[in-house]
Amino acid sequence: MKKFGFGKKGGDDGDDASRNALFGGRKKGSTGAAQTDNPYAQQAAQGTADPYADSAKYANVTPYQQARSQLGGGGGGSAPGIPPVAGQQDPSGRAGGYGGYSSEKYGSGGGYGSNRYASNAGSDRYGASAASARGPGGYGGFGRNDNEEQDSNRDALLSGAQERFTQKQQTTTAGSGYGQGDVHAASQDSYGGYGDQRELTAEEQDEAETQAILSEKRQVQQESSASVSRSVQMARQANDVGRATLARLGAQGERLHNTEKNLDLAANQNKIAQDRAAELKTLNRSMFAVHVSNPFTSKQRQQKADEDVLNRHRSERDQRETTRREGFSANQRMESNFRDINTAGVARPQQRTKKDYGKFNLEDEEGADELEDQIDDGITELEGQVSMMNMVSRAIGKEVDSQNKQIDRIMTKSDAVDDATRMNRESNRPPKKQKTGFGTISIGGKAISLDGYLGPSKPPLPAKPTATKTANKALATKTSSSRERSAVDGGLLQARKALPIWRHKEDIQEPLRGPGNSILVLVGETGSGKSTQVPQFLAAEPWCRRQLVKLGDSSDEVYVGGMVAITQPRRVAATTLAHRVAQEAGTPLGKGRKDGKVGYSVRFDHQVPKGAKIKFLTEGTLLQELLRDPFLRRYSAVVVDEIHERSLDVDLLVGFLKQILIAEPKHRGGVPLKVVIMSATANVDAIKGFFDDDEILQHSHRGADVLRIKGRQFPVDVQHESHPVADLQDALLKRIFKIHTEEPLPGDILAFLTGQEEIEVVQKLIDEYSAGLASNVPKIKAVPLYGQLSIDAQRAAFLPVKSKFTRKVVLATNIAETSVTVSGVRYVVDGGKAKIKQFRPRLGMESLLAKSISKSSAIQRTGRAGREAPGKCYRLYTEAGFDSMQLADLPEILRNDVLGAILTMKARGIQDVLSFPLMDAPETEAIERALVHLHFLGALNDDGSITSFGETMAKFPLSASLGAVLLTAAKPEYDCVMEAIDIISCLTAGEDIFLAVHSEEGQEDVREFRKELQRREGDIITYLTTMQQYTAENSNRYEWCKKRKLNIRTMKQALNIRRQLRGMCLKEKLLDEVPAADPQPFTPVSPERAEALLKCFLRGFASKTAMLAPDASYVSVQGKHVVAIHPASVLHGRKVEAIMFLEHVYTNKNYAKKVSVVQATWIAEALERK
Repeated sequence: MKKFGFGKKGGDDGDDASRNALFGGRKKGSTGAAQTDNPYAQQAAQGTADPYADSAKYANVTPYQQARSQLGGGGGGSAPGIPPVAGQQDPSGRAGGYGGYSSEKYGSGGGYGSNRYASNAGSDRYGASAASARGPGGYGGFGRNDNEEQDSNRDALLSGAQERFTQKQQTTTAGSGYGQGDVHAASQDSYGGYGDQRELTAEEQDEAETQAILSEKRQVQQESSASVSRSVQMARQANDVGRATLARLGAQGERLHNTEKNLDLAANQNKIAQDRAAELKTLNRSMFAVHVSNPFTSKQRQQKADEDVLNRHRSERDQRETTRREGFSANQRMESNFRDINTAGVARPQQRTKKDYGKFNLEDEEGADELEDQIDDGITELEGQVSMMNMVSRAIGKEVDSQNKQIDRIMTKSDAVDDATRMNRESNRPPKKQKTGFGTISIGGKAISLDGYLGPSKPPLPAKPTATKTANKALATKTSSSRERSAVDGGLLQARKALPIWRHKEDIQEPLRGPGNSILVLVGETGSGKSTQVPQFLAAEPWCRRQLVKLGDSSDEVYVGGMVAITQPRRVAATTLAHRVAQEAGTPLGKGRKDGKVGYSVRFDHQVPKGAKIKFLTEGTLLQELLRDPFLRRYSAVVVDEIHERSLDVDLLVGFLKQILIAEPKHRGGVPLKVVIMSATANVDAIKGFFDDDEILQHSHRGADVLRIKGRQFPVDVQHESHPVADLQDALLKRIFKIHTEEPLPGDILAFLTGQEEIEVVQKLIDEYSAGLASNVPKIKAVPLYGQLSIDAQRAAFLPVKSKFTRKVVLATNIAETSVTVSGVRYVVDGGKAKIKQFRPRLGMESLLAKSISKSSAIQRTGRAGREAPGKCYRLYTEAGFDSMQLADLPEILRNDVLGAILTMKARGIQDVLSFPLMDAPETEAIERALVHLHFLGALNDDGSITSFGETMAKFPLSASLGAVLLTAAKPEYDCVMEAIDIISCLTAGEDIFLAVHSEEGQEDVREFRKELQRREGDIITYLTTMQQYTAENSNRYEWCKKRKLNIRTMKQALNIRRQLRGMCLKEKLLDEVPAADPQPFTPVSPERAEALLKCFLRGFASKTAMLAPDASYVSVQGKHVVAIHPASVLHGRKVEAIMFLEHVYTNKNYAKKVSVVQATWIAEALERK
């Protein structure tokens, strides 16, 4: 007892801190102690005085009779949700309390588990009070107490029990001495009492000792029997609760199954609606489209349509059957669980024989066998109840795991249904009315123009002077010829002329000549050469020159034009195409080359010569330039390539370009901006309709011209899997080596995967497996291709292998679908997956998940095999799987968070963002949510105008949240901008800098090396420590990263981003002086500085925080969703008051990644800050 402090002195005003934490305090307003029946407080022998009645001797101890009068049935802790058991009786058979036996060996009479490790607030059936707010009985001995009414004199009572036990032992020991009465006999008239002076004989002493032992043994048996009875009753109630929980899970499983069936039906209805809409559009076009109404092909088309419908019906039937089987399996599993539980309840463990438990009983001992029978029966039933409890617990665990997986399937199907519904709504939106020369007719709600059928399709162009036109054409021919002769490699010139687009050179240049001709929509099929040749065609035009003009009424003269900008959706495409065009033009590529004519500008990498005529950019980089140059005065033309990908940046970019075309010419000194929109599979009608509105036509003699160019595509043999693939990585490896060992050389392989981590794993496995190939089999070389690779590493994927008798395998993400051509590829392995970013409004978070690609992407991947020769495409999915794909990906602006887009609009001066011209407008709710978030970050004023803080945020190529972090760190009260740059560099470098280690041996090896990097504050400060130690390493950074399993490529990219951000901070006056060059000695960040950094990150990520719940889980502040710390985090397995996370992923749980420890008060301060 002394070990746990139960015997310490306690007053009436309350318990000490440790007792409050364990038992809970007394309810306010209660004057007496909570009534309880303390098993430790034995009743005194009949006729003897209470040794604790002496108030002078025991001043701090409550008198026993007074304490007993205050004890009752209240105050015990109880387990939540335990149903009351009707008619239950005290297993001891007594109506009131009983004296406890305080032996440490057998435990007290307070109930199971209550002698040393729990509150003895009551001696009811379960070691706690019988009457509570949640029903009779409870589990008071399990360390949980929900009732605030506790006995303030518990310490006194327990202390009394301890001293009574000591007195009893002393009395028993001295009981055989002269003049001592037997306290167990309890009779004053018997011999041996205080009045009898004779000594006891040896036989009488033996008899007295025997009776004392028997009495003590009988008392122990009675207490043990009572304790076993209580334990059995507790186990019964626990099993009742478990059965009820399992039944509730079964009912919930039925509801989930019905939800999944409804989602299958909804997906089916979406596909039917899509087919009906396509059929209606076909009927609308059939009046004038020969290929639709041709009777010779109608039968073949009908057969193909019927076959597609039949295949879809088969796929839907299989899906419904799978769902039905899973529901049936769940029901069978639930019934089996209950059968097993009921069977376990019937079976009873083997009992002990009377010979086993009766060997310590005396022959003349009455009732001993009956008590032992009761104890043995109770233990036997308790073992059965515990076994059943284990079975119920396992069944509940399995059912919870099964339903979690089912919920994941439901979420995936729900997202697919939402996407399909949105696609149907967008595709069936009625088109805008267009001006026509001869009128329109309406068929099925669609306006069909009669222009071109009843007259010329376009109004005649205004007459131009013949001399001027001839001179312009001669000048263009001369410039073009000189450019062609400058090519170093004559073979490259012949290759350019062999491209299909070369024959359409004049068709591309002619529509853009003249002051009113500014828009061209070019649809060039895969392999036509549009990405490399169109910018060279435009740069050769006479209007593409630098001109000195006056802007408006100003007398100042500025240069306008002289360069062609061509945008790409990815940095890999921009840099690769820039190298190719520079090579074709015979000009060096580089910032320091004065004679260079080609350059590129991507995030954190700019290589643009001063006299550049052609500049490749990513869409985001050109948006950054728009903030500094709202009318793009540096450019004569802007070419938007691969618009069919419909990234958020490209939708924003074409909106800004449309505004520039509508704006007054004086903003560009009268020099028009030419716009070319290019794609291989774009919706031409939608693009043309976007640019052909009244405002555009006011500034142009004609709207957007459309030019279609066929590509150079060789036949490709497409092969599908016969059955769905279970392990995609294993199937991809087997297919690669099957191609390598069976298909002849030359012929490289292009395999599509989802991301950097998957690519690196497959690359390592290929290298390992290739070492075991036979000598007569060609060697195999795997090279990666993804967005975060360095420029040199990216170029290695496009260059042929130098070694002879070697096949190259390019492991790429979806960046290899368009824009770039990997030379030498004859075989494509399509995994059918790609990582797609999607915003989840219910969680208020973005997720990057691997999902099925669209049919458009699958066709683009197939085309990669036939760019240079006939090829083969192996699709690692069934033909039914291909048929079930969406026709095209949903535009990013409809499925992503528009926070960054709204910030860019505001920085560009757009006040009414709802009226901004977009090809597809996001939902108003998404825009409003972004405006509210930007206001919270401090980027917007109350009236919606941008603040100076927001203007500076928009200048950095970072997300709005990270931009807010960086600017907050530069404030004097924090002054940690250098550390913030180091952390942000690691966060924005692409994949995680820490490589995943899957094997146990590898984890043990790397654990010791990573200890020096990990910080108890969490992942953010760990990133800072890693970057600081990496830059301080002056010997061999490669080996340093290898030992700690760091991604050396990502670390190099982070170092490059760090250098660029430092330069931008110096330019924006966020840094006072140029930082010292690396390496610098490593100094660990202090706890105070770490706290300042975490508070800066809370400025941008206050909504991504979670608090520790009572059940030890984390609940997000925004949305109140349960999140778990990802195993890759240094905080995995720890429980802290609150956490902040920068990312999250969905696997079998909702995981928080990049987690740090914060305090609840910090979160409140960040959320309240204006």
